[in-house]
Amino acid sequence: MKIVRIVSELDFGGVEQVLANSIPQLADQVGAEVSVIVLGKGGRVSQKLISRGVSVHILNQNPRIPNFVLLHKLYKLIKNLNPDVIHCQGSEANFHGILAASWVNVPNIIGEEIGIPNHHSYWKLIFKLVYTKATTIIAISEAVKANIVAIGEVEERKVEVLYNPVGLNVTPSNHQEESDNENDQSKPFIFITTCRLVPIKNLDKLLIAFSELLEKSTQQKIELWIVGDGPLKEELQALAKELKIVENVNWLGFQEEVQPFLNQAEVFILPSLREGSSVSLAEAMTCGLPSIVTQVGGAGEILGNSNSGILIDPLDTHSIKSAMLQLLNLPKSERQTMGKRAMKEAKRFSVDNYIKSLLKIYEIKV
Repeated sequence: MKIVRIVSELDFGGVEQVLANSIPQLADQVGAEVSVIVLGKGGRVSQKLISRGVSVHILNQNPRIPNFVLLHKLYKLIKNLNPDVIHCQGSEANFHGILAASWVNVPNIIGEEIGIPNHHSYWKLIFKLVYTKATTIIAISEAVKANIVAIGEVEERKVEVLYNPVGLNVTPSNHQEESDNENDQSKPFIFITTCRLVPIKNLDKLLIAFSELLEKSTQQKIELWIVGDGPLKEELQALAKELKIVENVNWLGFQEEVQPFLNQAEVFILPSLREGSSVSLAEAMTCGLPSIVTQVGGAGEILGNSNSGILIDPLDTHSIKSAMLQLLNLPKSERQTMGKRAMKEAKRFSVDNYIKSLLKIYEIKV
C-alpha cells in the first residue's frame, strides 16, 4: 500500500508530533510505503523523518487558501506518486490535498480536522463541497466530530473519531515515587504547561491566576514552568514582570523532548480557549501527572473516566486559580493516585492502538 500524508508545515506542533510518533512505526509494522508532502516549510520533524528513511517532499508554497499554483504542483506530484491513500491534516492541507487527490482519482481520500473549526458561512460552504470528494473525515475527538457535523460541513456517516497518539517511553519520575514526607517544603511545587505561545492557549489568564495563587499561598515555593515558544513570548514575559511573578515563572522555550520536564512537575495545566483534543495532555497523563484541563472542546475526553483531572472555565481566572489551589493543597499520596489513574487511561493513546485504527480507515473503500 502506498500512503501519502499531506500537512501544511513540518517543524513543531501537535500535527507534526503525531506524524513523528506514527509514520516510522507505520512503515515498519505493515511494510507500507509512506511519504509526506509539506505544503509550506519543513523543519525539525521533517528532518527527523528524513533521517528515518521517510520520503518528504517540501513544496515551500504559501498554504493559504486558495493557492492555485500549489494545487497544480500537488496535482502533478500526487499523480507521479500514484498513492492508494491520501491523508490530509488541517484546513489548508484538507482543502488543497483533497481537491488535488480527487483530480488524480486516488482511491481513498482522507481529510482530518485537527481542531474545532471557526469558519465563516462562506468557508463552511466551501469545505462542505470539498469534503464531498473525501472518502472519510477523521475527527480527533467526539467534540470535533459533533462540531463539524452540526455546522453542516460533513455528513455524520463519513466521520471517524481517532485520538492522536503519544510516543513517550515512560520512566519513573519524582512524582510517581512514594514518599514518607507528605509535605516536603524543601522542593518547589511545579505546575507545568507545554504549548505554543499563541492567543488560543490562554496563557495570559493562566499567569494572572498564578499570581493570585501566589498571594494565597506562602508556605511553599511554587513555580510555573512554560515549555514552548511562539509569537506571544515577549508579551507574556512582560505580563509576568507586571504581575511581579518573574522569579516564579520558568520560560523553558521549545524542547524536543518534553518528558524530562514533565517528570519534574506535580500538575499539568491546559487552559486553552478552544481545544479539539490535546497531545500535550495525553503526554502529561502518560507521565503520571494529574491535570487541570479546559472544559471547552474535546480535551476533557482525553481524561475519560479516569478522575485524574479538574475541568476549568478558561475564561474565569478564579476557576483556574481554585483548581490550582485544590491540587496544591491535596496530599501528595492523593495526587500520586490521580497520576496512576492518568497513566492507566493514557494507554488508550498508544501508537500501536492509533495505527490499528488508522489502518482500518486506510482500507480501500469502493
